[in-house]
Amino acid sequence: MGESGEMQAEGLAVQNLAIETGIYRALEGTIDIHCHGNPDFCPRLLDDVDLVRLAKATKMRAIMMKSHAGPTADRAYIAQKAVGGGIDVFGLICLNTPIGGFNPAAVAMAIKNGVKAVWMPSMWAENHAKYVRQMGSGMGYETIGMEFPEQGETIFDANGNIKDDVLHILDMVAEADIMLATGHLTLDESHALLAQAKARQISKTVVHTANYHVMKYPANDLKEMVDSYGAVLEFGFSSLPNGVWDPVDPNRLVTLSDICDLIRSVGSKNCLVSTDCGQFSTPMPIEAMRLWIEHLGSRGFSQAEIDDLTKTVPARVLGLD
Repeated sequence: MGESGEMQAEGLAVQNLAIETGIYRALEGTIDIHCHGNPDFCPRLLDDVDLVRLAKATKMRAIMMKSHAGPTADRAYIAQKAVGGGIDVFGLICLNTPIGGFNPAAVAMAIKNGVKAVWMPSMWAENHAKYVRQMGSGMGYETIGMEFPEQGETIFDANGNIKDDVLHILDMVAEADIMLATGHLTLDESHALLAQAKARQISKTVVHTANYHVMKYPANDLKEMVDSYGAVLEFGFSSLPNGVWDPVDPNRLVTLSDICDLIRSVGSKNCLVSTDCGQFSTPMPIEAMRLWIEHLGSRGFSQAEIDDLTKTVPARVLGLD
């Protein structure tokens, strides 16, 4: 057998191993609303098709693919078709600088193409850029080729009011009845955004990776976002202290215990877990979801609560229930 044949055989063996061992049995019916594949602005662990193929092999119900640099509904469609169906694959649009920031025309086209979510700015948000400027270099971002802007995206205009384009986009989200995520906004921005979303009767709002250290929203504010605005708290696996980023970024202090306390304080029906994986510094998304389930079980969450976090609530924000 030639070298290429050997490589193909090894790849098949790895895929079969994941299925035959049964260690991923707990993933059946689960949903990951936040994972990253190639192509993206930086290299990812898996391309879109392999990402979906593994999710399908473990009998996950659905995944939603995120890119910081462009809408992903078209990629989701192609990846779902490439694996022969058997799993729902969704895309979103993240309002970062590469797509024009708060660009209603881009959002309109993304909605027409079937995105299930509109995400506020992430890596290009002014809140994130300011954090990096304050921390200085050496936090690992140079390894992904990320150059943060001198002035990032913010939902506020010079007078402290929400920009008209942002309000227009919220109206579009309301009409399409799709999910709205807060992204990497400041605490004040997220409160203002969620208040406007509630006023427009947007029913699927998600606080982006509530355990992400860049935002570091206080627990009382997160509870208020649930109680006052009806938001869902998302907890991403990649933001757990992991030994990779922690030594160079000492602010990564949101622990598994912190997350468990937050879930219990607002209830599992108001939270979900995602992987937010696909980076070379994290496990494959299916492994991250398996570990989430293991971690939650070890901390005393019931199967019904774990189902809320991995199945029921993700289905609700994607409009699948």
